[in-house]
Amino acid sequence: MRRAVLLLPLLILHGCSCQPHAPAPDAVVAADNAAAPEASDEDASPSPSLSTPIAAAPSAVAADALDEPSVVHRYISALAQGDLATADAQWTGGGPGGHPDDAVLRALPGFRGLRIKTQAPIARDTATPSRLREVPVQIRVGTATGTLRFEGWYRLQPRVDGSGWEIHGASIHPVMN
Repeated sequence: MRRAVLLLPLLILHGCSCQPHAPAPDAVVAADNAAAPEASDEDASPSPSLSTPIAAAPSAVAADALDEPSVVHRYISALAQGDLATADAQWTGGGPGGHPDDAVLRALPGFRGLRIKTQAPIARDTATPSRLREVPVQIRVGTATGTLRFEGWYRLQPRVDGSGWEIHGASIHPVMN
């Protein structure tokens, strides 16, 4: 009991480490900059960070195309409605392949409620404009048995014809309450 009283202020000051917390975008950029070697006079061109959110960068797709988070929202909403044809059309090749990394989400029966929270896309290549983008996502699904939470990311690439973005890969996992 005495130990618990002594440790309680530490938990309050530093927070609970039960759930992993993503670093703030400024912390990610600062960490990238701290780990980068010093540039010489020969290498004066700045190198893009692969973990920096994309602001108003040029796009590799048509100007009237849905943005990356909207494609993810459309995909997950179609899953929630049981519309696998629309959901699969968001993927490269018309489907997620044999074993998608969001299979746990695709297998949920009876969505009763859905909340999708996306963050700004992150460039995962050094091309200009970026051709591989990652959209971090948090998903809360209401089902007949309760509420489930998931987090992870979807990676998107331009469609072959440049008409919009398509899902290239995913990593979605359940989050314990």
